[in-house]
This record gives sequence, C-alpha cells and structure tokens, in this order.
Amino acid sequence: MVPGAVAPEVINTLSTARKVEKWLKGCYKEPTPQVLEVGVHHDFWSLFMTLHHHIIAGGGWVKNAEGQLLVIERNGKLDLPKGKLESKESIAVCAVREVEEECRVKRCEIIGPAVKTYHCYIHKGQFALKTTFWFPMLTDYTKKLKPQTSEGISAAYWATAEDVKKRLTEIPAYNSLENVFLEFIALDA
Repeated sequence: MVPGAVAPEVINTLSTARKVEKWLKGCYKEPTPQVLEVGVHHDFWSLFMTLHHHIIAGGGWVKNAEGQLLVIERNGKLDLPKGKLESKESIAVCAVREVEEECRVKRCEIIGPAVKTYHCYIHKGQFALKTTFWFPMLTDYTKKLKPQTSEGISAAYWATAEDVKKRLTEIPAYNSLENVFLEFIALDA
C-alpha cells in the first residue's frame, strides 16, 4: 500500500481482485447505498477499477429564466439529463448535447465548472462505474420539453424547489443525485 493512502478498515482487508469481486457481489445483493472514501493511491482503487467498465458521462444542472430546474424522470426515478461521452468529444460539448437530446431543450449555456458524481451499478452482467461531469447551465428556452423515451425518460419538466420536494416524496432520486436535489431545495429555503 502507498504510504499515506487511507481507507475505511473494511477496504484495507480487500487486498486481491478476488476478495474485491466477492465483496462487490455482496454489495449488489444488498443494494444499500454506501459511501466509502478511498484515495486513488490506495491499492484497493486499482483493484476496484480493473473489475469495472468505466463510463464517462456529461450532464447538466439546467435552470431557466425563472430559476426552475430541468428535471427528468428515468426508469421510475428523479434524474437530471446526462449521457455518455462520444469519441473525440469534449466533456462540456457532451453535457450540452445530452441535455438538448434528452429533453429537446435549446440554447443551453454552461455557466461554471463541472462537479463530478460516481455511480456504480451492474450493466449486462458486468460491474460498471459511471463518472458524470455535471455542469451548471442556463437557458432561455420556453417551448415545450420532450422527453427522449428511447432512453427510458418518461417525463421532462421545469420544477421549482417546492415541486422537487413534493416529487421526492412520491418517487426516489438516484442515490448519486439525492444530495443535488436536496441542495436545490435548500437554496430556496
């Protein structure tokens, strides 16, 4: 282990790819959200990454002129528009393209640096790790939004903090975005 690399004790016991894989399978059998901070220099991190297909995505925290947030519902959960990075595309271009494709919104302008989230899941029987770069964006677009149903999106709409708070009592958000929605609600308090 690299000197100074720290992790929770459970992670320090996972010293081989086989042990990490067994632990991951257990995590996915009991899908309870877990937050574990592990430095990228810790031995576990390289083992973890070798077992995961890594996906890079870009998306947006998009507000309109009224300060409402662009929210989508995907596969029965609250979400924000995002999608996979394409070959030879910058992450910023990806983020704007995906927002526009998934909601048919136009004229999205990035107004600040991206924040990253990480989401682990099983895709086609394989472990996947998605790193999403979320850019704050503004748009003056006022026409009707159209959800990209081929991507599992059933709704796309502008929401106030109160709308988001109410909707969170009705359906869950993806774990990696729950705090994002709570921060949006808190900004309005």
